[in-house]
Amino acid sequence: MPVVLSDVFGDPNVGIFSFANERLTILPAGVSPKKLASFEHALGVDAFAVGIADSRLVGIYVTGNSNSIIVPYITTGPELRLLETVGVRVEVLPERRTALGNIVLCNDYGAVLDPRLKPPTVDAINKVLDVPVSTTTIGGLPHVGALASASNNGVLANPIITESEMRKISQTLGVPVEKGTVNSGIPYPKCGVVVNSKGAVVGSLTLGGELLALSRVFQMD
Repeated sequence: MPVVLSDVFGDPNVGIFSFANERLTILPAGVSPKKLASFEHALGVDAFAVGIADSRLVGIYVTGNSNSIIVPYITTGPELRLLETVGVRVEVLPERRTALGNIVLCNDYGAVLDPRLKPPTVDAINKVLDVPVSTTTIGGLPHVGALASASNNGVLANPIITESEMRKISQTLGVPVEKGTVNSGIPYPKCGVVVNSKGAVVGSLTLGGELLALSRVFQMD
């Protein structure tokens, strides 16, 4: 499975601008056909260019797994109509926190949520993603989606994660959890990784040792 060093609009924080699951990749509107093709090659799925809330920050706003992708209520009508053509179920979450990619960490086996979310929101995410859910923190911080990156093979988490948090995330998502950084020491894996079970795109500033940890936990060749 390939691991490709890249950027989006010249920025190595590829995970802020992009989302991927086992069925598709979403990049922001305005990316070049060449960039879409490179992500398709790395991740083994079709790539689409769609803005979210008139923003390029796709990875901040979008979350989901192979069952559904979830977008915030501030997603515009034209954006929703375009997303509905990509062949994946799309659901709008009526939650006041709109940075869904920062508060949900999920794969096809489970979802770990920001513990501040209210029960109706937790229930809605459980129903839409159709996987078991739990709430936890990473290093005592609630932004679990920003502090880790997950695939069906593993989770790369901020080094501040505790052993008990690692166990809970591993149990919920059904995959191993490892500590690591991206882009030359940035402790927020979400920022620098877009990954599924077929491959990964990582920030262009990611170092060799970081690539080894990433390849190990995500079971890349």
